[in-house]
Amino acid sequence: MDPIQVLGKKDLRREVQVKDENTAGQLLVKNTHSGERYIRGMSKTAKKHFINRKDCPVKNHFMGLPKWSRKDAVKAFDTYLWSQHQKDAIEKPLKDWFNARVKELMAGHNLNLIDDIDCVKDNEDSHGFTLKNYIEYLAKEI
Repeated sequence: MDPIQVLGKKDLRREVQVKDENTAGQLLVKNTHSGERYIRGMSKTAKKHFINRKDCPVKNHFMGLPKWSRKDAVKAFDTYLWSQHQKDAIEKPLKDWFNARVKELMAGHNLNLIDDIDCVKDNEDSHGFTLKNYIEYLAKEI
């Protein structure tokens, strides 16, 4: 099970794990009674974060620009976030939001980053994948 998942409003959390260790460094443990694998210290319920509401600091401001597709807006947000990181110029509300998500992840919570579309099928559907990658990057840096 991936501790951070990007979902649409109608998507359900997927219970799939592809590695023996997740990005936050928790080791997977095998439950000998049921044969199931689970992550030590991870919570059963996930914290939901709606990432495209107008009051959210990580809202994709490129969404809705004239003649821009959703794919273009997601690419622009990705480029913007990583360029701001390289310049060490991420604004305080954004930095605070990311730090809070890293703390939640390191405390053992699962995170659902929920976008305002019905279903997220691809990385180009939502800027949530950029947020997920950045949170995982920050978690590794600690």
